[in-house]
Amino acid sequence: MTVPPMLLNFMLSGAILLGLMFCFFGYRIFRFVLAVAGFILGASFVAGFGYTLTYGQDVLIILIASVAGGLILGALFLFLYSAGVFLIGAVFGILLFSTTASSLNINTHPILYIAPALAGGILSLLIQRFMIILITSFTGAWVAAMAALYFVSSHFNPVSPEFITSIADNQTYRIVFGSIALGVLGFVTQYVIFPKKEGSPQKIDPANEQSTQNNNGV
Repeated sequence: MTVPPMLLNFMLSGAILLGLMFCFFGYRIFRFVLAVAGFILGASFVAGFGYTLTYGQDVLIILIASVAGGLILGALFLFLYSAGVFLIGAVFGILLFSTTASSLNINTHPILYIAPALAGGILSLLIQRFMIILITSFTGAWVAAMAALYFVSSHFNPVSPEFITSIADNQTYRIVFGSIALGVLGFVTQYVIFPKKEGSPQKIDPANEQSTQNNNGV
């Protein structure tokens, strides 16, 4: 898919800003993160499907359908909070498994992605704070690093479905190490800024409860 250079620069500049926001403030703005993640996933799925059907010829139709699909899934992620948390964890598990397998040159079968997807989704529900900070910090770092690399070395098209294979090895290392360094910084920052809120439900004293009921005439 061909995107005008000015529009592509605008999109990638926004990607850098969003990536840094997610990396350092993802836990605080997580509902916004859910909406954006849902929009990106929905738009990407529809765009990929439309690109396959039209062979990339009807760009305007693909763009309109992608925006519609993104808005629908973004709204679902926003209002179905637990489902959104699970799906983001599942996508993170798939990406982590895929990245590890690719770096080790391991051929994988699609069915093998089920386990990391379930593991990521379930962990995101069980230990939400830790997983939300982990996912937002490293995902935001990867997005920011990928978009920044385009401005440094514009030798790949980040909106093309095959852009990963067009990235040179030395650029891949820059993305990986840059993402890890920025992700660790974001993860530590979020843990320092957003300390764990500890508290337990207040215990009800039966005597006080009975006294309150008597005073209220119950």
